[in-house]
Amino acid sequence: MSDETIRFTVSLPESLFKEIELDQKERGYQSRSEYIRDLFRDRIVDKQWNSSKDDVVGVLTLVFDHHQKGLSETLIEIQHNDFIHVLCSTHVHVDHHNCLETIIIKGQATAVNEIVNKISSLKGVKVARLSRAGIV
Repeated sequence: MSDETIRFTVSLPESLFKEIELDQKERGYQSRSEYIRDLFRDRIVDKQWNSSKDDVVGVLTLVFDHHQKGLSETLIEIQHNDFIHVLCSTHVHVDHHNCLETIIIKGQATAVNEIVNKISSLKGVKVARLSRAGIV
């Protein structure tokens, strides 16, 4: 495969183009091309990640109410699942009710997705976002 640069034209509704231009500037991209390349790279990582037969690595970010009865214990129990490996977790007390936790997970994509779904559906979990980091 060649690293030759290919130029192509894309047609967009004006409202979407304006939104992209604003986002590009807000994020500090020097060019529209670099912004679009990053969008494409993210999409490709997601596709490769979900179809991989190899282990994948992701970071699950949670915000939850630590006063929710039994939630902390359930989160710990889920993280001890045999099908995934929790490489590291960080727990931060944001305020009196809210905690933020990041969990670095390695395993088969389907198993990682399952743990994310289990955790995100728990009562008291306000945010559960998975960042797909790569294929190991």
